[in-house]
Amino acid sequence: MNKVEFSADTGAPRIIIQANPSWDAWVEICEAVWVTALEGGCNYWMDDLKYDDDRPWVPWKHSQMRANRRAVDNEFRRGIPDLDIKNGAHCIRNFPIKVYHNADDWESGESEITEGMSFEVVTVGINNLPPEVKLSIMNPYTCDIDAEIADQIVQTGLFGSPVYG
Repeated sequence: MNKVEFSADTGAPRIIIQANPSWDAWVEICEAVWVTALEGGCNYWMDDLKYDDDRPWVPWKHSQMRANRRAVDNEFRRGIPDLDIKNGAHCIRNFPIKVYHNADDWESGESEITEGMSFEVVTVGINNLPPEVKLSIMNPYTCDIDAEIADQIVQTGLFGSPVYG
């Protein structure tokens, strides 16, 4: 018989849920996060986002991706197109990004720069969210990524926790 864990905060029984999305699902999740974040979720704090489309690919080093690359390979068979952060198949290739932020807080108007990787920002961001939010995102039937959640994912993926708002 399995032992039940109890929450340290409430004392209530704890339910642990694990999600194992396919690479096709990750393509959709990444695209939803970045499109939603850049078209509304992060506009109030992010000054700019840059990535170098001439830079060589930094492949995701997960052995499962090499075994199941259909979602990625189908798009890249005809040559490598320009990188697009709003394209989920590009994002899971985990390319370097630079996020410019916080220009409003400096007299010079210069932004701070935080560097990250396109896919790692999403995966780390989702893993750092509260369990109930994580559950709503990872459920394929209710995958709900609105502007506020996309903003939380990007901030926690870049900074470790929400920094702005």
